[in-house]
Amino acid sequence: MAVIFRHPMIKSKSNEETDRLVVELVDNYLLRHTIQFFYKTDAGLRPFGSGVLALIHDTHFILTASHVVDYLKKDDNQLYIRVDKKGYINVLGDIKYTDIDKSKGVDLAYIKLDPQMIPHLIKPYKFLTINKFARHSKMLDGMNYCVIGFPEKNIKFENGSMETGASFYLTSATNENPYNHYKLSKEDYFIVDMKGKGTDVESGKPTIINTHFYGISGCGLWYLIFNLDPNTNKYSLDYRLIGIMTQFKKAKYFCLIANKIHLILEAFKVIEGFKFREKPTN
Repeated sequence: MAVIFRHPMIKSKSNEETDRLVVELVDNYLLRHTIQFFYKTDAGLRPFGSGVLALIHDTHFILTASHVVDYLKKDDNQLYIRVDKKGYINVLGDIKYTDIDKSKGVDLAYIKLDPQMIPHLIKPYKFLTINKFARHSKMLDGMNYCVIGFPEKNIKFENGSMETGASFYLTSATNENPYNHYKLSKEDYFIVDMKGKGTDVESGKPTIINTHFYGISGCGLWYLIFNLDPNTNKYSLDYRLIGIMTQFKKAKYFCLIANKIHLILEAFKVIEGFKFREKPTN
């Protein structure tokens, strides 16, 4: 795990408790739902985007961005996933993706995985089930949104071995202005705020937010549900996948942009013939 950020908040005992819950949730669940793609170069494998593993109606998928799987459309191109410290497997399966030029910027894809991949993936990773998807219609004011992916610059080499790491960002929704400025519809997009300095959740120290987001495309936007037990005065934490990250902006508004997850769910209904009803979070 690389660096963990959240935007500044008044530090309190409850913040420390919820930060601990968030770190545990990321380590035990969100990170294990998230994969990093690699592609082959003359110097070996190198990072190339992120994705979310899902198990829907007994079928295994990777959810990601269309511009990530676009690499696979070229002859002989392959993407790989790390399954242990030194082992990788190549991605095999049926790919469905949006044509960004024709979809008004919707940038989503899924890969229906070949069954021979599954035994290699189920030990290091967890496949997200449909009860953890949610149609999230109204963004809240609180720090309830988590982005976790694999920035390409989180890479180092030790004794000839490549090491990469994830970063996660606990943040909040933007106001109306970025939607208007970038001409993005609230029906299809979520925008979360990345301006200002952050706090490293593990150390509690202020830190500058890493602005090198290349590589997180295709990762999840997660809605975190904090519950306070009135009897014990302790928090518990649940989560839902509400979007797939597709863009970042650093000009007038510093923000991350996701396509809403219901767009992929609708594609599953039409293309795969699945029948389900995603639960709203609000």
